[in-house]
This record gives sequence, structure tokens and C-alpha cells, in this order.
Amino acid sequence: MNLKQMEAFRAVMLTGSVSQAAKQLYRTQPAVSMMLSSLEEDIGFQLFERRKKRLYPTPEANYLYNEVAAIFSRIQDLSQTVQDIQNKQYGFLRIGCMPGPSNFFIPEILADYLEEHPNVQASLQTRTSDSVVEWIASNQYDLGLAEMSMHQLNGGRNQMFELLCTCAIPANHPLAEHEVITPAMLDEEPMITLHPDHMIFHDLMQLFEASGLRMNVCLQTRFFIPALKFVERGLGVCVLDPISAFSYTTYAQPGKVVFRRFQPDVHLRVGLMFPSEAPSSMITLEFAELLRKRIEDVIDNPERFLCWGQ
Repeated sequence: MNLKQMEAFRAVMLTGSVSQAAKQLYRTQPAVSMMLSSLEEDIGFQLFERRKKRLYPTPEANYLYNEVAAIFSRIQDLSQTVQDIQNKQYGFLRIGCMPGPSNFFIPEILADYLEEHPNVQASLQTRTSDSVVEWIASNQYDLGLAEMSMHQLNGGRNQMFELLCTCAIPANHPLAEHEVITPAMLDEEPMITLHPDHMIFHDLMQLFEASGLRMNVCLQTRFFIPALKFVERGLGVCVLDPISAFSYTTYAQPGKVVFRRFQPDVHLRVGLMFPSEAPSSMITLEFAELLRKRIEDVIDNPERFLCWGQ
């Protein structure tokens, strides 16, 4: 029994005649009759009694039809599933993200995506950048966003972004009157930084030491989001990446913190990472493209947080 035979049998059962079945299947009447005959020969029992040029299904035919109808129903479901996959409406997306963007930036983008793709299931896990890199390498994430060094780019599908850092200042601080903040302005100024193993801390320290300035670190945090709470309280200033600054403006009330350009340039290098040996789903690639555009939008439009609250 093959699919074409079952299709002809189903059409005859639904229409009640070979001629109508032939029209429905866009085949000739002899072709449909031949398929029915070959089906009966293959299964070894009669499906129809032919009386006065009419077909009457046997009890065996009625039983077989129920099974065939179930098969075609499953085929229709499968066709819908294929269409959903083609339209990127079905699948699973596993995202690993460094802590900063995982608080507000990525959830906002993912929520927008899932609203338009209600049948997509997603997992968003917050991990250190080193852990994201490891889990991507072992194919436990479909997509990762993490701090990235040049050697991790590897010329593959991974994409690096250089995020130009900005300076967060208490709104009532005298430095808030300046449009650009320099290390000389921050000499001896209380600063809130990440820990010494972070690339931004390392680059800032080099800038201060090269200019003979002192970086007065009064408070260290592991992530920038809590650092901004201390800036709010007037405990110091903080040089941070634009995604953290942009994220802050989406939930905080203006009037406590302002953001200013920082020069010379200090960058946070982050990357979109993919498993190197596993193909990516269409959903993963589509979401990665959406995420790439949002990151580039933050990079290209710093005025969104530099002018915030003004």
C-alpha cells in the first residue's frame, strides 16, 4: 500500500464514485480505477462491490477508511507544522547572556519577538561571559551574548561589537555641567567600578596611569546595574557601557543620574556567538539579526541616554 493508492481510496470513499474522485485528484478515471484495483490486490481483500455501475464500500473498506483518514489528518498537521517552521513560528530558542544585558535589554527584545512568534519556546539564562563562551562551545546555547576578545571572533559567524563607554554622574554633581568627561576631571574623584579583572577597569587604569592621575576607586561591583544605584546616591561616578546606560533609562526615573561622553574612548567588546560546529535554526538567525540591529541602534544613537532627562 502506498500513499497514492490511499489517496485514491480516500477520494472514492469521500465522493462515492470513481469519476468524482478522478476530478478531485486531477487524474483520469482509468488511472483511479487502476490504483483501486492495485490496492485491493496488494491488501488481499475487496474494498468495493460494483453493482449497476455504482460502488458500495465493504465493511472492511469502512474500517480501513478510518485508519486512512487518520493518516491524512496527520499529514495535514505535518503540512501546517512545515508551514509554521517556514514562517519561523515554531521551534525552540536557547539564549545565554552576560548579566548586564540580561536584566532589561535582552528581555525587552525577546518579549517583542515572542509576541510575534507565539509558538516559539525560549530559554534565557544569565551566565558570566566565560560561562556563555563555554556553553556555546558545547552547543548548550543556540545564541550567546558575552564579552568577547579578538581571538574568540575566529572569523566564523560570531560578530563583535565595540560599545563606546559613557560616564554616569549624579545629576547634582558639578561634573554634570560638562558635555565630555576626561580622566583629568576624574582625578581623585570617587569612582564606582567593576572589579580589576574586567576589561573596562583595566583600560581605565591604563589611561589614568599614563596621564599621572589617580583613579580613586571607592566602590566595586560585579555588574553595572547595581553600580548605577550607588551613582544615584551620590557615592561616585561610573564609566560604563552604553547598553547598561540605555537599560537604566528604560526603568529608572530621570533626575538622579545623567550620562556624559567619556574621552579618550574606552570600549566594551561584546559578541554575538554561535556554536561553531552546529547549524543554526532559522529562528536563531532571525532573532540574532533582530538583536544585532538593536545593539547597533544603541551604538549609533547615544543621544537616547546622553540626553535622557533633559
